Amino acid sequence: MMEPEKTKKEENIVCQAEMSGYLKAITIGVGVFLLCFIFWFLPLVLQKPLMEAAGENGYQGTCALIWISAVPAAMCLIRFWGICESIRQDRSFCEANAWRLKRMSQYMLLDTALYSGFLVWFFISGWYAGIVWLVFPILLAVFISVSLTVLCAALSHLVRKASEMQTEQDLTI
Repeated sequence: MMEPEKTKKEENIVCQAEMSGYLKAITIGVGVFLLCFIFWFLPLVLQKPLMEAAGENGYQGTCALIWISAVPAAMCLIRFWGICESIRQDRSFCEANAWRLKRMSQYMLLDTALYSGFLVWFFISGWYAGIVWLVFPILLAVFISVSLTVLCAALSHLVRKASEMQTEQDLTI
């Protein structure tokens, strides 16, 4: 009777390791895409319109904001890598993952503040007159940041509760 139970546990660990590997591959892909998007695509696309509407300083300031906002996003990827490693070790619902998700929520909140501040600056400085189309991508960045903030906070809460339930169950057995 012990043999089938052991085999099922081993299959579960292999499945966890495989899923962790896929998640890590996706994380690497997102990281590479993020680097290309932040350091190559956005500066290239925004150069001409921002130079015309805001001048050299406006363009450089916007690029600096974009690069600064990449730091919290990269920190999220690093924390997610840790979650992937916990999944590989079959510790999906643990306090460490709840803490990682909480940190990810805080990092995304920082990005929300950065892009919200940029949106305010965009209107105060009068850039909207020359490049009104840029309002949509900024609002999209704020929306995505807010969504990820709430999602990570909710997942952190759920993982913490699941961790507590798992600990209680382990103590009961």
